[in-house]
Amino acid sequence: MGEVVQFSDYQAAQKKNANDSMKDSMIPIEFAVGSNDRNECLSKIAEYGIRAIHIRMLNDEPDALLYLIGVKDAIWLNKKVLEREELSEEEIVNRIDLIQMLENVNPVLMDRLWESFTR
Repeated sequence: MGEVVQFSDYQAAQKKNANDSMKDSMIPIEFAVGSNDRNECLSKIAEYGIRAIHIRMLNDEPDALLYLIGVKDAIWLNKKVLEREELSEEEIVNRIDLIQMLENVNPVLMDRLWESFTR
C-alpha cells in the first residue's frame, strides 16, 4: 500500500466559524459508493440506512438529476462496507483510497462546484 498523504498538511490554515465547521460537503452518490450504476448506489445506501440524499437538477438539462450525499455519510458508509462485506484485496485498497480522498474534501470548493451547474 502507498503512503497516506494529508492534504491539510500542504494547505494554508483557514479560519472557520462555528457554523462552517459543522457544515457537511456534498458529493455524488456514484463517487461515494464507488460505482457508476445509480440503482446499485441507491440500493447500497438504503442497505446501510442512510436517508439523507439530496437531489438537484442540472441547469441546462431539466430532466437530468444529480443525487448527492454528505461526505460524512459517505465516509461512514465506506467504513461499514469494509467492516461487513467480503471484498477482494483490490476493492479494499480502492475503498481505503476513497475514504482518504473523502476525508480531504474541501467543503467550500465542493459547494461552489454544485452551485455552479445545479439548482
